[in-house]
Amino acid sequence: MTDDHTNKGVALRRALGASKPPERITQEAFEGDNRHLRRLARLAPNERANASDLWTYTQDLRYTKIQGPLLAYLLPFCLEAWRDDLRGFDGYGGFVEHLYPVLADRHVFDVHLTPKQTEAVSTFMRESILEEIDEQRGLAYQGMNARPYRWIRALTSYGVLLPDVQRIWTAWWSLDTIGRAIAAVQYISCLMYSENENPVFSPWTQDGGGGPPCLWGFEGHLYEHRWLEPNVTFLKGTLNATGVSEVLSRAVERLTGQPEHEVAARVLTDLPLCITTLESRCAELPLLLQTAQQSTSSLEWSI
Repeated sequence: MTDDHTNKGVALRRALGASKPPERITQEAFEGDNRHLRRLARLAPNERANASDLWTYTQDLRYTKIQGPLLAYLLPFCLEAWRDDLRGFDGYGGFVEHLYPVLADRHVFDVHLTPKQTEAVSTFMRESILEEIDEQRGLAYQGMNARPYRWIRALTSYGVLLPDVQRIWTAWWSLDTIGRAIAAVQYISCLMYSENENPVFSPWTQDGGGGPPCLWGFEGHLYEHRWLEPNVTFLKGTLNATGVSEVLSRAVERLTGQPEHEVAARVLTDLPLCITTLESRCAELPLLLQTAQQSTSSLEWSI
């Protein structure tokens, strides 16, 4: 773990006001055995939690009464594992799938955390997503493990949890880093091209998966969820063909001299040919994101 990540973890713990675990653990273990809770409570702030212990803890959080002080102490360990998964470290994926519905269904931000604590979590998650965006490289992807899937799913899922996706989006579309310009081209290509014509994402195959990322697909078990209304309202007012075209043009300019420039320039050249698709999808995406995602396979672009 880098010093920067360590500092962010320290700042998160300080803001949550839980530098040590509660003296007494009253959190009920869903399956009756609370040994995982004792192990988690013994963790030092610079340690990583066991993935199995975190997964079991999410079951406690989903199905039994939440002990607030313990949650405040363990949430940084949960979020650090979420960030590790976002950044591509194996081992925490199963846990993350259950963390999202805990945060969404149990109303953790509205009920169990103070506004100050919620802001600390929001800051940590936003900065983690932007860090992954900043490190994007490449505009040619194939297969189900392509790196852009991670940040796109995290951004999309964030919109279910917290109402300030605007803060990520605005920072990203500032194109202040090479990674943000590359990520903009990755995303915009999904708004422009049909599934089998995208020059950035090779078509889906039965053996390898892949294809363009689904821009409304939530991560984890968020099947009955939708974007929060402030996020939908923001996207409806932001996402349009004129604005996307301007961002794409700036991204291509930003990538001058970079290995990704040739593909990015090709996408910009194709823009007039794809303008009808772009206009349609800019209008559709907020509507898809505000639809409960019980089955993402039932939702699709109209063109």
